This record gives sequence, structure tokens and C-alpha cells, in this order.
Amino acid sequence: MPIGLVLGGGAPHLPLMSGALLALDEAELDFKVISTTGAGMLAGLLYASPERDHPGESLRQARQRTLRATSSMGIEDAIYRFMPFNYKVFQKPGPFAEALAPFNNMFLKFPRDTMHQRLAGDWLALMSATFTPSTLNPWSKGLCQPPSWIDGMTDFDGLGANLGDVAFRLGAYCVEDRLDVSFNQEDLTIDHCKAALAMPFIYEPYKLPAPGADTGTKTYLEGSAFEPLRLNPENIMVDNNIDTIIFFDILGHRKLIDEPRDLTDAWVQSIIAPLTRLSENSLATFKTKRAQNARQRFLNAYQQAADLAGSDVGAFREKHAQILKEQELYELADLLGSADVDLAAFRKRVAALPADHKDRKLKEIVKLAGEDYAAFVDAREAYLKARELAEGVPSERPRTHSRRSELLRMPFGRHIPDHHWPKILDWSHSNMSTLFDIGYDTGKQFVANHKNRLESSMTKDLAGAMA
Repeated sequence: MPIGLVLGGGAPHLPLMSGALLALDEAELDFKVISTTGAGMLAGLLYASPERDHPGESLRQARQRTLRATSSMGIEDAIYRFMPFNYKVFQKPGPFAEALAPFNNMFLKFPRDTMHQRLAGDWLALMSATFTPSTLNPWSKGLCQPPSWIDGMTDFDGLGANLGDVAFRLGAYCVEDRLDVSFNQEDLTIDHCKAALAMPFIYEPYKLPAPGADTGTKTYLEGSAFEPLRLNPENIMVDNNIDTIIFFDILGHRKLIDEPRDLTDAWVQSIIAPLTRLSENSLATFKTKRAQNARQRFLNAYQQAADLAGSDVGAFREKHAQILKEQELYELADLLGSADVDLAAFRKRVAALPADHKDRKLKEIVKLAGEDYAAFVDAREAYLKARELAEGVPSERPRTHSRRSELLRMPFGRHIPDHHWPKILDWSHSNMSTLFDIGYDTGKQFVANHKNRLESSMTKDLAGAMA
């Protein structure tokens, strides 16, 4: 069963995504497509092609070590309490900062196992950031130097070999073309990453040579500033026959927006607030397209039934009524998102159905969702598979959005405690290490809940992976 992975934007939530990715990797889940944007790009690169410590380190060992390391990327709390911004990542712009980038990248590799180690390393990084000359002025186009530190964590030279036949996409926005674009693994470099992270005001727009036969350069901005969740860039999920799409979306949670605690927090929330709605729109647009194609399938069935009208009006009417009933029930089944269930909307739709259209099995499934979530996921999966078989052999259906490319949302929102949401945008060590633990626990539970759908994509027995 081909699986696609979608990693949305949302710094500083890299450790949250890294923890979940580590859990999926420990279950030895394989992906056929990886689509990334914003901060999800770095999580995807650390998963796909991490820098190795030594030649004998395997790709999986390097991946898991690097993903774990993101838990300690934050600023030690004793410093962050007085300087609440990440000076290790967001460095002052100018030629001096660019020249010192390899030196500053070393701070990311300092030992960080104890509070004293983190304090020493972060203090040295602060001194370096403070005394590095900068050319920042009122005519600058961004506050920070392009993020060269990514190069110290990613093996770009080995990216193609490490990915193998996995399709990797990185979303950006082209200013001249006024279009969302995707960079793929064939030509992905550190410069493409800088272009895809050029968030307005934070980073200056980034120029790259124009692709193909074009001459000159083109200007790029961060993709997640326009579409934080790229679920099917350039139809890549359909073209690769993806059955299941696992997506990480932290920006789609309105709990991110709260009363700011100070001026820095207010500035951060001014960036995040519009992205939460954009993320919601990305998911809604994808679901709408899929629903439109699903409805088209029913219209095609209706046309086939209409052929009966000339020879058997009674059979036509019976078939027509059955098609309308099946369409409504299919859309109801699709409404039951398998990770973040909108039970209120589902119950409202079920209640609105005529008595003879109500599906007893669906009502049993929605009842389970409120009592036993794992049992609900299994029951829903079995129900949808049974409906697929009733619709016909999957291989006989055209490859369009209407295929049941199951959307599985990594349910971070279910696992983040209410008391932690006000701190979730902090770059402090305590927050980022906590987010990693939450992400890891979420990923482990996700694998357990969806074992029936995922186990056919695992390279070893799920029971062994979860032991």
C-alpha cells in the first residue's frame, strides 16, 4: 500500500515533527512520496538525507540520531528567559555573518546533554551573534541571514542515493510567475532550501537561476507563507498511486493563537495567525477536490443507470434511488476524519438523513469514536474497505483524486496538554524538548491506532516494531 508523507510549515515545531517521524521510522514505515513546505522541509531532509557522523553509520542510524538531536535545538531557558528569540537560527545578515556561518554551525553540534553544556554552548553562540558585524539597515529586505545552518545537518550530495525511488518535493513561491512551485530531489541544494524558507520580513527574498531554457534569475519566497500544507503538489500523490496520505499539520490548530505575553510573542503571533487559516484552507481545498471527483463517480454511475430508462423504467428508478443513497453515505464516511473526528458535524448529517437511508453500521462507528478511539479507527477502516470492494476492483477504477487516498492526520492536537499551548511557539529548550516527547508519543500511538492500514507498508512485523 503506497504511502505519502506531507510535512507542513510551522517553526519552531521541528521537534514535534521529528519526534513523530522517529516513531514512524522505528515502525519501519516506508514512504513513496514526501511533500514538504516551510519547517516541514527541514524535518523531511533530516529524515531523507541526514549528515552522517562517520562512514560506518547507516542511513537509519543517522536519521534517528539527527531526529533525536532536534529536541535540544532550543535556547537554554536561563538565557531565553531574558532574550526570547533564537539567535542560533535567526542570524544577523551581511557578508560577515555569511563568512562566519561554518563557525557558527559548530554550536549546533556542541554536547547538550546537561544544563551546563547547553548554557555554555548557547552563551558562546550568543556572544558570536552579538559581536558579528551586520549590514542590516532600513533598506534591507529581511532581518536575518539566509539559513545556511541547514547545510551542516543535511547530506545534499547523497540526497538522491538516500531517497532511492522516493519522490521528494519542496514547496516555494515564485514572485515573477505568481505561482506555487515545487523543487524536487534531482536539483535540490542548500540554495533551494534558502529560497523555500524566505519568509517575508524575516528573510530576504532569495534568487535562483531561472529553470529550463529561461535566462537570468527568479525570486522565491517561503512556500508555507502561501500554502502551509501541500497535500498533492503537481498531482504527485495521484501519479504515484498513493493509497494513504499521512500529514503533519500543526498550523491548522487555532489554539496557537492566544493573548500575547510580550512584544516578541505578539510579533510571532502576527506571523502565525494568518497561517492557521491558510492551513485550514489547504486541507479544505484538497478535500473539496477529492469530494468533487467522488461525486463525479456517482454521476457516471447515474449515467449508466439512465441507460435502463429506455428499457426498464422500474429498474432505472430503483437504481437511481440506490445511487443517491450511496452518494450520501460515501460523503458521510469521508467526513469521519480518522485522526481528528468532527463528531458534531457527522451526527448532524446522520440525523438529517431520511429514515430509510440511515446506515446502522455508520451509527455504530460514530458511537465507538466517543468510547474507544482505537476500536473506532479499526471499525472505520473495515467499513471503508468494504465499501471500496462494493464499488468495484480498485485497479479497474481510473487514477484520479476520487481514489480512496485515505487522509490520516498526525493528531498532535490530541496530545498537547491545554496548559502547554501558550508556550508552544517558544524557542526555549524546555518547550522544544517537550514538543519532541509529545511528537514521539503521538507517533507511537498513531502507529498503534492505524496498524491495520499501515502494516502492509512496513518492512517488518508491526507487533515486533511496537514491542
